Order: sequence, then structure tokens, then C-alpha cells
Amino acid sequence: MKSTRKIAVLVGVLFLIATMTFMTGSGLIRSFFTDENPNQTSLLIGALLEIACGVAVAGIGVLMFPILKMFNKRLALGYVVFRIIECAIIVAGGIYMVSLLSPIWKYEMILFLFTGLGGLIFSCLLYQSNLIPRVLSVLGLIGYALLSIGVLLDLLGYFSMNTDIGMLVELPGGLFELFLPIWLFVKGFNSSAIASESAKTE
Repeated sequence: MKSTRKIAVLVGVLFLIATMTFMTGSGLIRSFFTDENPNQTSLLIGALLEIACGVAVAGIGVLMFPILKMFNKRLALGYVVFRIIECAIIVAGGIYMVSLLSPIWKYEMILFLFTGLGGLIFSCLLYQSNLIPRVLSVLGLIGYALLSIGVLLDLLGYFSMNTDIGMLVELPGGLFELFLPIWLFVKGFNSSAIASESAKTE
């Protein structure tokens, strides 16, 4: 149980790192492409921060796999795959923008699509496993479902996520990614759920 407690804390830390580095990095990248006198250093720092986010995101998937696979191995593997793809998009996008000093069409929306779909799998597994309170899992399901729908509509040209309504669409998922680390720091995963599933597999 001590090992799962450590994993819970690490996952919480990585969620916070991913959120902070992406918010700061994307802000710097956006300012580079919108400022009249752009600073290439801000673009480089922004790209590096986003890459740090990508590494954190992949780390979450890898750390969670041993626990989530006890409840549904296929979905757990799918979650890892989505997180690694998300990391790869961030790394490739950062290299492209720094090398060519050019933005990528709908870069954040493409990235958020994998965030949303991966998050849906994650929240579904958390709900199924009862590793955290189900009300928190439901918040994740709602948040990532809204994000996925909003991003798809944006990519298809029916909606823009860069509006006040778009910010509201992102809010539930953002709250989940804030409350989840807090819960993991304070309570960790439901040890009885893990013990019960371990007993079944044995």
C-alpha cells in the first residue's frame, strides 16, 4: 500500500506540473506569434515548458498503468497510449515552431482532442475502480466530455474555444485537474478497492 501512496502523490505532482507548465508555456508561445516585436527566447522557453508538460503527462500514464490495469487492462493501456501520443505531439510541435518560427494550424485543439479522449478513459477507469470518490470521477467525465465536444466543434468550424463560452467549456476539466491532485495528496487512492481487486486477480 505504501507504493500506491507514493504513486498517488507523484501523479498529483505531475498533474500540477503539467497544468502550470502548459499554461505558462502556451502563454509565451501565443505572445511570440501575436506581439509586434516578438522575442525568440520567449518562444524557446515556452516550447521547453510545454515539452516539460508532455513529459509529465506521459509520466502520469506510465505511473497509473500498474494500478489501472487491475481493473481494465485494455482501457489502462489505451490511456497510456493517449498520454504518450499527447507528449509526442507537444514535442514535435515545439520543435517545429522553434525551428521554423511558424505556428501550427489548430495546434492546441489537436492536442486538446487527445487530452479530452485520454481524460475520458482515465475518468471512466477511476469511476469503475472507485479509486477516488465517484463525485470527483464524474466531474472528470463531464469535464473531458465537454472538452472533447468543444474541440471537435472548433476543428470543424462550428465553434471557437477561444471565447468566454470556450473558457466555460474548459472549466469542469480544469477543476478536476485541480481537485484531483489535492485529493491524492491528502487521501491517496482507495486502498480497499486496490486490495479487493488484487485479491480477485490472485
